[in-house]
Amino acid sequence: MDIHTELIQPIRFEQIRPVSSAPSANAPYDVRAAWSRDYVSWFIEQMPTDGALPPDVRDTHRFEIEFGVCVSDPQTYERQTLAELRARPVH
Repeated sequence: MDIHTELIQPIRFEQIRPVSSAPSANAPYDVRAAWSRDYVSWFIEQMPTDGALPPDVRDTHRFEIEFGVCVSDPQTYERQTLAELRARPVH
């Protein structure tokens, strides 16, 4: 076991919300929105930041964009973002 690799691995979303799986694209909006809010917040925490935002960009900009994509089809978004996390370079 490579301890460095183990330490930089993101916390799995299931550890935060153990019983919740991504709702389907045709689930009620409030169900998709609640799951998306939590998942997108978790996902953004797992990703590195690229420095300070430009002055004309709100702090919530990334969340708003990611949430809009996620809420339309949470299962697809989850699949894509988990693949993105697995593919990110290890430093």
